[in-house]
Amino acid sequence: MSASVDVTKAQTTVPKNRPSTLGDYTRYLIASGFVGFCLFPFYIIISTSLKSDADIFAWPPVWFFEPTTENFYNALFVFGGDGIFKYLINSLIVTGISTVLAVGLGAMVCYGLTRFKVVAGNHLFFFILSTRFAPPVAFVVPLYLMVQRTGLMDTHLALILIYTSMNMSLVVWVMRGFFEAIPIEIEEAALIDGYSRLQIFHKVALPLVKPGLITTSILSAIMAWNEFLIATVMTQNSAATLPVYLAGFSGSMGLEWGPYLAVGTLAVAPIMIFTLVLQRHLVRGLTFGAVR
Repeated sequence: MSASVDVTKAQTTVPKNRPSTLGDYTRYLIASGFVGFCLFPFYIIISTSLKSDADIFAWPPVWFFEPTTENFYNALFVFGGDGIFKYLINSLIVTGISTVLAVGLGAMVCYGLTRFKVVAGNHLFFFILSTRFAPPVAFVVPLYLMVQRTGLMDTHLALILIYTSMNMSLVVWVMRGFFEAIPIEIEEAALIDGYSRLQIFHKVALPLVKPGLITTSILSAIMAWNEFLIATVMTQNSAATLPVYLAGFSGSMGLEWGPYLAVGTLAVAPIMIFTLVLQRHLVRGLTFGAVR
């Protein structure tokens, strides 16, 4: 009898997931409309890349059509040749290395600032974050002069160094809450067991802030993958990334919208798959600060 009563109480305490009032339906409707508005450009890019030229320029727009891979074939083997693979590899190299460096170095800096007494520590955190306040275009000329005089123009190293420095401030600021949430007693116990500070950072602290590391990795990778302004100024051919190739592709191919959006689909796919695979950790990391 008591078990049945407990079950009944548990059922009554389960939060409602379905809309039950007019306000709930209104909120769901607004949220659905906003999600549809955000996803509509992706639908246009992907659907257009799968249409024939007749369907692309048909009026009224064709919503139901027979998919074709002709645009992808033309983009990869006719108009762009094998060039797209070079730009894809450049994007993977620059994004991968700069993300690893930004997250690794940023986590070390943040751990040091949260665990050791630093003069004006809070002001230093805010100063690090303030480096993201100015738009990237404000730094283009100084960065161009630095890269040119060091002989790094059109090299992967130039983009890796710039993207790493740009993303480190974000990593430091986001990881601050994760490191501060680790009880100091855990690290003191590790010190008694004979761990060095470096071992504590590597074997104790980093596993506990794994959601934060994944979240900052995703955000840094998205920024580096999509960045266009600095890439187009600092590179011409050898180290140019996919956004630079897309800009040149549209200019040289005129109104070849099918192959152009096929390349756009290929450019979006890797970072989208990367984000979808790790989205569970991304949500957990972004909501961590609100739960604390």
